[in-house]
Amino acid sequence: MKIKLMSLAAVAVMVVGCQSAPYKTQYTLATDTVSEAVPTMRTKPYAILVDDVKTLASGRDVDMTYSRTANVIESYTQSQWAKPPKQQIQVAIVNALIASHGYRDVLSAPTAISSQYKIDTTIQKMQQYFDGNQGYVELSLMVRLLNSSTNQVVFSKIYSAKEPVDSLNAQGGVEAYNQALKRLLPDMIRDIHKR
Repeated sequence: MKIKLMSLAAVAVMVVGCQSAPYKTQYTLATDTVSEAVPTMRTKPYAILVDDVKTLASGRDVDMTYSRTANVIESYTQSQWAKPPKQQIQVAIVNALIASHGYRDVLSAPTAISSQYKIDTTIQKMQQYFDGNQGYVELSLMVRLLNSSTNQVVFSKIYSAKEPVDSLNAQGGVEAYNQALKRLLPDMIRDIHKR
């Protein structure tokens, strides 16, 4: 009898605990629509590999963060990324390269297929800021084109954008990040293709 009561109490605690967990709205970057701004280019006769995106900043997990004061980063409690931004940015780069028609094929890591050229991207900064009644996001990506055969860096550049947010919340930040990507991707793809 005692065991049944303890089991019933444990189940009741679990049910109440599950019901009290707050629902989090999940956001994604518009990885399909950002590639619309990429110009069409002459196709090169080889494939290019987009390596896993690395991060020195936020973007490695699903936490959505913001900052109201210097050196303090806070997390949204009711919003999160559906997938880590580093994965979403990799998809955006792949989609932009495909849309450009600049390469015979576009590969995405991880893959067993080798390619002479590889794009290595690192998120240097990805942060939403609130300053009084205004807000903005900063997105900074270091992009390198590597020759896999010679292990040489062919090209390296940091692309940065600062975009205002229309609303001082997570959704406003996501919309601004999409605008930042839409602004950065055409230049990135054009610069990579020149090499």
